[in-house]
Amino acid sequence: MLSLAAHKAVYDPDAMGVLETLLLAFVVSTGAMAAIVVLYLVKSALGINLMPGPSPLHDLLYPLVRGY
Repeated sequence: MLSLAAHKAVYDPDAMGVLETLLLAFVVSTGAMAAIVVLYLVKSALGINLMPGPSPLHDLLYPLVRGY
């Protein structure tokens, strides 16, 4: 079902149903959140500071770096 939804999104978006749209949106948003978490962990592990002070995700994701 996911491959069919992705195929319709690329080649025929007008033929997508509500369930296909929701499935694709869920998969893409979950992947995006996972990518953000992984990039934050890599940035933290390498000691890269992108801005002065803690990053906006610091309070949410720092416990993952500490190991709790």
